[in-house]
Amino acid sequence: MPIFKPRSRDGFALPAVLAVTGVVTLIFLVAMTALHSLTTEAASARARVRFLQRAMTAEAQIAFLAATQPMKPFGLSINDTRSAADLGDTSFEPRPLGLDVEQLWLDGRPYRLDMDQPLLVRLKDEAGMLNLTSLDMTTHQRFLQALGVEPRQVQGLIARYYDYMDTDDQRRADGAERADYGAAQPTNRRLMRPQEYLSILGMRESVDAKRWRRLAPDLTANGTNTAFNVNTASRTALALRLGLTEPQIDAVIRQREESPFQIQSQLQAVTGLVLGDQFETVLTFPSGAFYFNLHDSQSAWTYRGRIILTPVSAEQPIWIDQFALTEAPKRAAANINDAPRLPTPTR
Repeated sequence: MPIFKPRSRDGFALPAVLAVTGVVTLIFLVAMTALHSLTTEAASARARVRFLQRAMTAEAQIAFLAATQPMKPFGLSINDTRSAADLGDTSFEPRPLGLDVEQLWLDGRPYRLDMDQPLLVRLKDEAGMLNLTSLDMTTHQRFLQALGVEPRQVQGLIARYYDYMDTDDQRRADGAERADYGAAQPTNRRLMRPQEYLSILGMRESVDAKRWRRLAPDLTANGTNTAFNVNTASRTALALRLGLTEPQIDAVIRQREESPFQIQSQLQAVTGLVLGDQFETVLTFPSGAFYFNLHDSQSAWTYRGRIILTPVSAEQPIWIDQFALTEAPKRAAANINDAPRLPTPTR
């Protein structure tokens, strides 16, 4: 009796093998992608920890400079001596011979701090920035224009700005009070951080996000200090706060590089600007509070904080707040090629 043998299907084995191979390859690719992602995240986490350790040390060094070095109109005068008036008596030692005095400007210019791997350091006097807690009408209009807000929206946003910070529930024309916010109610106090400005009803939707990010480094929010220091103000702050033109700003920067302004009349002589109502708030000396920004030269990590000098407090002469650890746009590491060394005391 003949044995029955099932006939094999021509061409069946090859497609099956290819299908299995494809599935295995797909699983392998997914696994490799996941492994690469984990490796990348682990490397980023290690870079973050290494940078944060160095940033904390740099923060302590900057705080030491702020506490020990004399403050001048431009910033800190490294290796200089305090005057008798600074110390409260005449029992101070003169600066030893051979020590060079160096200027540490608080105007946002870059410095290099060598600490294991170099850091890019920028220090900004808070009085040289645009303070969002005390915007007058004209300055506010210039600021909103710089943010790309449409002219028809300006007056309403300014009204909401005042309604957001005042302590009453009286709605201004085109303004907004508690009932208009729903669950996210206005604070009825002055702004605590610059980012809070975007919490004003309709503000986030009205401003251009790219312009906000570009202006953000020059913004602060401090309700206890409304002074404006022309010796440390950035180009942006000079344009927004005082309405100076580019030629006027160039003249201000040239003059203060040669010799910092001492009195307001010198500013008027250089720019032709009449200060008017701003005379009392436009000063020529730092506020005693400044921001520091640290950017890693080996990774994209940045660290930002604010140092406030409180000489009236014996228990806490320095306050450090507003910490922020972020990554630079496009994950770019700091370029320190043209940055001079951060001045440090030699005694």
